[in-house]
Amino acid sequence: MKRLLAVAAGFAALFLSTTQVRSSETVLRVETWNVGLAHGFVDHGEARAPAIWEAVAQSDADVVCLQEVWTPKDREDALAALGDSHPHSWLTENAQKKAGSSPVCRRKDLFGEGKFVSCLTGSCGGLDGDELTDCIIDNCEPILKELKDDKPECANALMAQVGKSAPAALWTVLRPCRKAGVFAYEGSDGLVLVSKLPLENTGMVDFTEKSTLNRRRALFADVKTGDTTTRVYCTHLTADLDGTAPYPGPFESWNAENLVQVDELIAHADAFDGPTVLMGDFNCSLPNEEAGIHGESDASCQAFLDAGFSDPVTDLNQCTYCTPNTLVGEDGGPNVLLDHTFIKGWAGQDGQRTYEGTVGLGDLGQVSLSDHYGYAVSLAPIPPPPPPEPEIPECPEGEDCDEPSDDSTPPEGEGEEP
Repeated sequence: MKRLLAVAAGFAALFLSTTQVRSSETVLRVETWNVGLAHGFVDHGEARAPAIWEAVAQSDADVVCLQEVWTPKDREDALAALGDSHPHSWLTENAQKKAGSSPVCRRKDLFGEGKFVSCLTGSCGGLDGDELTDCIIDNCEPILKELKDDKPECANALMAQVGKSAPAALWTVLRPCRKAGVFAYEGSDGLVLVSKLPLENTGMVDFTEKSTLNRRRALFADVKTGDTTTRVYCTHLTADLDGTAPYPGPFESWNAENLVQVDELIAHADAFDGPTVLMGDFNCSLPNEEAGIHGESDASCQAFLDAGFSDPVTDLNQCTYCTPNTLVGEDGGPNVLLDHTFIKGWAGQDGQRTYEGTVGLGDLGQVSLSDHYGYAVSLAPIPPPPPPEPEIPECPEGEDCDEPSDDSTPPEGEGEEP
């Protein structure tokens, strides 16, 4: 397992991009951040976590939507660290979904020439944690794809064991007397919604039957400011894992699953009679060639715009999952804008990309706080439309309606001295 190093004393090398930005018209400031605590998938999660909570505690946002806070320990640590700055919170209990049979995989599915265990031991023997996950992605994807085609539930359950050691993962899917879970991180949705203001009428939109590998949900709560109640959603939708993991779910592709979740979320939000904010990692990105931002599941992003939501993060012309980030790197794929705040009923202003800083991790040097950057934006009343231009009446037929001349020269003969 990769060595997890202690955070440098006093977080001396922690550089945060949490500038206080709030205009006089602001009603509410909201923020979204995927903190990248996907242990076994995103590097150095345990070492980064204390710096992450310190950074969020300094945020001036009234409401913060955090994603990828998967484990019970990380969730407890987040609430403890943010209890003073953001004392109100909403999150759900972990709930695993079990495979339909036990064991979900048979020995012949995984052992033998050209099977998963042969790839695991031959190419990735001796590795653990993040390194094991990276090795499997690099070397065993074709075998996983074949397993997905032959035994999709086995492939799903096997891939859901991310973060576990190889022996523990294999035992989970091969044990005969206990069904394996089909969601990673024990069925956690990874969502934590924290707020400086009370969160009322809390609830969730459950995408469990429309989720593969990770349980997907959207938390929601009502936030009152003056006489206005704004419904705030916090979500993390299915990622496009093509090139990383074959799709073993009930839809045509990872992208198709994402769009199904988007349609249900929009329908739920539209049922609320008031201003609405949808925050999170939507795993969709509209292409912006000028800004160097690539498209990903772009039909999902477009669906929010077609439903009347604004997406002010696009005004920044910046990615939120980017190759300059040390946890993404040059091999991490193209720059994409996956993290959004879709707004209806308010105007977004004073938006900024947040949490661009790093933390010192000993011999590793400066490491980004997360593989994603955050985004904060203020909500303000929508400005009234400009007044219409005055209409110029048409000239009645038969009348001389020529505009008077600007020539101030008097006619000939006038104004002359006798």
